[in-house]
Amino acid sequence: MLLLPVSVQAAYVDKADLTGDLIVELASDPAQDFVIQRDALYDMGVKTEAVYIPYLKKTIQCTVLPLAAILDAYPEFDAAFAYCYDGYISYYTSEFIAEYDPYVVLDLEGNERGDMQLEGTPDMGPFYITFAKQLTAGSEEILDPANKRPFGVYKLKLGSQESLVGPLFEAPFDTMDANAQAGREIWMNNCMSCHSWDPVGPGGNLSNRIVKIVSMHAKYNKQYFHDFVKDPQVTMPDSKMPKHPHYSDETIEQIRQFLTHVPN
Repeated sequence: MLLLPVSVQAAYVDKADLTGDLIVELASDPAQDFVIQRDALYDMGVKTEAVYIPYLKKTIQCTVLPLAAILDAYPEFDAAFAYCYDGYISYYTSEFIAEYDPYVVLDLEGNERGDMQLEGTPDMGPFYITFAKQLTAGSEEILDPANKRPFGVYKLKLGSQESLVGPLFEAPFDTMDANAQAGREIWMNNCMSCHSWDPVGPGGNLSNRIVKIVSMHAKYNKQYFHDFVKDPQVTMPDSKMPKHPHYSDETIEQIRQFLTHVPN
């Protein structure tokens, strides 16, 4: 495997700067970023898989690399963040990896090596992460399966729950009741993909509403919070946040209860 040093720290990158190689960061030492060249990824245990492409609602044969194969090189780690060029992130827990075996798509059948563009879909390159099981939004297994299928992935951060999302388990979040704890799980696996946690803590950079702004609505404007999560465009027509009609009132309330613990 050919590893090259790299100094990419931001959650957002200009797509024009993407090399097609995979940036890897170790949570235990963020200064030791490195790159696995695309060609080297093929030596790490790739396989051919029929990949479901939700944008096309069909499957195509692809060359894929199990995420577990990358983590196997670092036995002290069992979880990962995937960073996308638009600031979106996806969180893969050890439980999710063990049950659903997510994989990094390296090539799409019929395309030149590394070409991740399909007609009728966004450009999914440089890497697309997905998993085999077809689930729809609101599934009893996974509330938002699309959040585990990020495209435009250019970087992985390998770590453990403690090193990746540890701040969400420390004070003032260490004494929450069951409802707020359930809300934390939903937040980590869904909302956290877009909302940054300022000044420290995990979160994506796709939304311009950092967690402290969101938490203010959760604390002081309960009905607005519920309505906005269900259908943001009703109150803010130009909002980029997707609708969540599959979220029950109980689910939204659990998220809200979690957010009430965010310090002002």
